[in-house]
Amino acid sequence: MKLFGKVALCLLAAALAGYLFLVDYPRMMDKLSSVETTEATESQETDSQSADENEQVDEIVSYVDAATQVAALEEELEQLYQQYSATSVALCFEQTGEVVYDDIYPALTEQGETGTIVFTNGLLTGDNYQVMTDEFRTMMDNGWSYAIGGDDSLELTGTNAENAAAWQTSLETYMKNIRTRTGVVPTVYCFREGEYQSDYEAILEADGFTAIRYFAEDAEDDDGGSDLQKIVGIRLTENTQAETVLETLKAYPGAALLARVVAADATDEESWITLETYLSLLAELRSSDNVTITTLDAAIEAAADEEQSNLRAEIQEKEGELAEWKAQSGAD
Repeated sequence: MKLFGKVALCLLAAALAGYLFLVDYPRMMDKLSSVETTEATESQETDSQSADENEQVDEIVSYVDAATQVAALEEELEQLYQQYSATSVALCFEQTGEVVYDDIYPALTEQGETGTIVFTNGLLTGDNYQVMTDEFRTMMDNGWSYAIGGDDSLELTGTNAENAAAWQTSLETYMKNIRTRTGVVPTVYCFREGEYQSDYEAILEADGFTAIRYFAEDAEDDDGGSDLQKIVGIRLTENTQAETVLETLKAYPGAALLARVVAADATDEESWITLETYLSLLAELRSSDNVTITTLDAAIEAAADEEQSNLRAEIQEKEGELAEWKAQSGAD
């Protein structure tokens, strides 16, 4: 009986153990799995937090580097600005009719300015409603100058050599006539848009010219094969904004501002400008510290200043770098 009781007790214990195993094992595994999952999640959160912190550190370092670069570039630019002179601009008028002496000349004289008139297409003083010779001489005696330009009557349709020969003949005939009429020798030749050819520079040098004016797009064809000084022309029209002119002038130590001034009700030509608009535009340019209004000779001399040209290029490069670093640092 005692033996039977012991056996029964053992069987009961085994059954209980089996029951507990079957019931608690899944719970135990769930708990174990939960612990492992929690540890893994905590590890992931720790890794993520570490990555976020590293990213924040990188951002701070990047910001500090950008801010340092901004400060350094601003200091460099300030020094360069102090070395760089204001752009010298000359006031040029591609017209020689009565409006020059009757309107433009007195208006600029009142403001203490002088200008340059450009005779084009073989025009002479006193002919075809042009400024009279005595009026012209009065302007020259009071600080004005003059230049000559293109010839619409010359059709350049032959070979380059034939064209150059025809152009030289036309030029020399015109120079002889204008010298006879005015007693003043022209030394600046003004090419119009699309008219410039480097082949003509040797002719101009041989005929006593010292400088030429062309436009930025034509300057790309300049092979630098002569000693002629060069100045870029910028045309002013009724729709020209002072901000646009000032922005363009940043690229040049010297430039010629070109205008064809007319009465307010004279024409709707896009390339022309009324005297009122011209004087208003001139006042805005004059008020800028970056512009100096001067004579054509002085503007040409400034344009030929290699040191200032190189300085201007360096300033533009630094300004570009500064803009990029400011964008990276979030600075205004």
